[in-house]
Amino acid sequence: MEHITTLSLHIEPQSSGEHPSWQPSFLGPMLQSVLMKHLDDDYAAQLHASTFNPYSQFCFVGENGEIIWHVSALTDEAAERLVGPASKIDSFTLRNLNETFAVRRRQFDSFGVDHLLGILKSEAGPTFRVRFATPTAFKSKGRYVIMPDVRLVFQNLLMRYNQAYAGDCEIDPETLEYISEHVSITSYNLCSRYFPRTMGKADKIPAFAGTLTLRAFGPQSLQGLVAMLLAFGEASGVGVKTSMGMGGMQLLKGPSNRKGGTVGR
Repeated sequence: MEHITTLSLHIEPQSSGEHPSWQPSFLGPMLQSVLMKHLDDDYAAQLHASTFNPYSQFCFVGENGEIIWHVSALTDEAAERLVGPASKIDSFTLRNLNETFAVRRRQFDSFGVDHLLGILKSEAGPTFRVRFATPTAFKSKGRYVIMPDVRLVFQNLLMRYNQAYAGDCEIDPETLEYISEHVSITSYNLCSRYFPRTMGKADKIPAFAGTLTLRAFGPQSLQGLVAMLLAFGEASGVGVKTSMGMGGMQLLKGPSNRKGGTVGR
């Protein structure tokens, strides 16, 4: 049985003085480079050649203001060969920023994929609050989609789950259609973002970030499936470029403090 393993590195910049001009959610491409430098060459080449990355990583600001670099492995091999080396990082320098970061704290979590199947059978409830902690986008018909779409979200999560654990990216069209028809976005607080492939360069990916609430209008089996896929999404990320720091997704607890929603810029 495969396991999902997550590593959260609480990092701190070593410079002092003015507030930095960079945002933690934009550090993903540089952090991916740091990660690759700590892997053995064979595994780095294997990941580069693969059509499916068995990991995701993103950077965000935690509730207490700490900068957190979150790395998730979807398979046991990725946990051993990627999360293992990452856990030994004590400090690193991002040359594009001329900034050195120290790792102040590490947190691990690991659970078997059967835990997700347990969620599938649980009394999940119909309402789910989701935070897109880093810029998120989808690609459809060759174009970026920068608004959350129920079909695209769950199509992406179903595809990732099947790739990770069934060795196949094919998904059941009837399942996707049922989810699309019975899950709705009931509120949101979103803004547009442009994710830089390289810091300081003009090449940017249009995306969105923020929070939304989903409601499953259907039986417990549907609610459990939605809950399972969203829990998986916290590890896998969602949308494009999740290995570069995009699509960092988190499930939120408790009621929303907003009624309704608007799209801001």
